[in-house]
Amino acid sequence: MPLTRPPGTLSPPRGEGWGEGSVWMRKPACLEIIAQSYMRLSQKDFDALQQALLQLYEYRDLETFRQVVTKVFLQIIPADHFSLVAYDVDPLAGRARMVECQESDPRIARDVVPVVPYWEQLVWKHPFTRYFAGGGEMTALMFSDFFTSAQLRNSVFWECGCAILKYDRAISLPVASSRGTAALSLGRRGRDFTERDRLVLNLLRPHFNQARRNADLATARKAAGAKPLAAYNLTPRETEIGHWIAGGKTNPEIAIILQTSRRTIEKHMERVLEKLAVENRASAAVMIAQAEAT
Repeated sequence: MPLTRPPGTLSPPRGEGWGEGSVWMRKPACLEIIAQSYMRLSQKDFDALQQALLQLYEYRDLETFRQVVTKVFLQIIPADHFSLVAYDVDPLAGRARMVECQESDPRIARDVVPVVPYWEQLVWKHPFTRYFAGGGEMTALMFSDFFTSAQLRNSVFWECGCAILKYDRAISLPVASSRGTAALSLGRRGRDFTERDRLVLNLLRPHFNQARRNADLATARKAAGAKPLAAYNLTPRETEIGHWIAGGKTNPEIAIILQTSRRTIEKHMERVLEKLAVENRASAAVMIAQAEAT
């Protein structure tokens, strides 16, 4: 259902959406019952998601992770431009200072920021920013949630953003960053993004955040100098299980490989996490892979 008035000027009619401070939007379909949302994904979509997860969780440091992320998201959701931008947000000053910018090609850093002196204030006024600052749910957002095509072209965001970036469709996802508030965005011309695209991004969000933390951890351990696996006093069986964990195997798969019960693997797994002093399997996989490389 398209919007019929500029966002932020009138309260939505009853039943059309909900208010978030001075910004309102129609409710994304993927925020309905999530179990029903899965029905919209095809087998091809599930296969693409599985491949994306495998690539995100593959052991790597932060620099290599950044390179892979661009490729992963452009493969699963075709677009003309990808960006991952982190901001240091100052609500009191009404400003969002850019502290990190990763792009498939440098349109924001090269073409926008140098020629738009009030870019930081503009980012703060952006409907995506205002929606999340007002306590909105952490979900992917599209231009079309807030603007019709005509409204977008008549807004300040067109002249100072879209026209320079050379796209009129965008979808953004709030993600974790060690350097501030971050958003992963895709932009393209012509065909709008879909609810399928929104759902895919929302499903990938927690995995991206965990994989990013893994990459941060790997980078830190690499800088500090990783210990060899023998330094953690793992038993031969725990070492063997650790090797398969680092290789991405699940507990049932490891149980089959080692011809033992799933419960036995789970008990070994608990001791491995305890000895490595980590909280989860993903962090253990990163540590073990790095230790095996020393």
